[in-house]
Amino acid sequence: MHDNLDKEYQQYRRSWIELPEKFIIRDFPMHLDIETTSCCNLKCTFCDKLPLLKKNQRGYIDLDLYKKIIDEGAEHKLWGVKLSYRGEPLLHKDICKMVHYAKKNGVLDVYFNTNGMLLSEEVSNELIDAGLNRISISIEGVDAASFEQKRIGAKFDVIKKNIEILLNLRSKKNVNYPKIRIQTLHVSGFNLEQYRNYWVKFCDEVAAVDYKDESKRKSGLVYDWACPQLWQRMTVEWDGTILPCNNDDLRMLSPGNVKDKTIHRCWHDDKINKIRHLHKQGLSHKIEDCNGCPWRTAQINKLIRKGN
Repeated sequence: MHDNLDKEYQQYRRSWIELPEKFIIRDFPMHLDIETTSCCNLKCTFCDKLPLLKKNQRGYIDLDLYKKIIDEGAEHKLWGVKLSYRGEPLLHKDICKMVHYAKKNGVLDVYFNTNGMLLSEEVSNELIDAGLNRISISIEGVDAASFEQKRIGAKFDVIKKNIEILLNLRSKKNVNYPKIRIQTLHVSGFNLEQYRNYWVKFCDEVAAVDYKDESKRKSGLVYDWACPQLWQRMTVEWDGTILPCNNDDLRMLSPGNVKDKTIHRCWHDDKINKIRHLHKQGLSHKIEDCNGCPWRTAQINKLIRKGN
């Protein structure tokens, strides 16, 4: 059984790379980003999305709506689910139930990003029992002063203790999941080696993710580049709004809402296929939201620096 699951997971990861490279459209997304909530318990100085949300844009996904999404995914061999997008998933009272429901319905890879403040012993215990595969904990720096200055409302020592508790629970239960990733925003002048040396003993992986500089929107950057997300995943916001990727801030590219339209239908929507076609032709700059996407800008700049 475990061998079969491992083979299926390896197939999933191969497809993650190969399908976008070959522009092959799977019958259903390999992965879904499901926004459990757009609310957060912190006020980070570098957050440029949540502070701009209006009251009616803040909320929590209904558990029945979530189950509807997973049920459809189970019918179409959904491989991965990330239970976070803009907010803090541990704020949702049903987060552990959501993990369990996805695992019960055959989703291979279930994970989410968190700031770690609410990762109590009780919650960690339930997440392990629910079968959570991975957890990414966002921490800037290696000392309380600089960290708490950036992440207002967070306590460095609390998060560090919560991670230690999770590690101890894994050991007591004799399991190696959830895999723990500690990550930070990668900005100019950042010492990744120092960061890695400090946190490596608290996790399975240390990483730095690119900072999405919203000031780079509408850059007008022209380059023969196709976004792999269009062949990999879709995003469902807490209210059911479906997005073609996890970077569509303006929501102009939404093909519909899961409350009245299936994800399968949205995945094959003419609007989404047109976007794929333009990306495939190297014309992603002609799509307003894509042209201004900070992630697109960052990926193209990497290729330019490498001389590709």
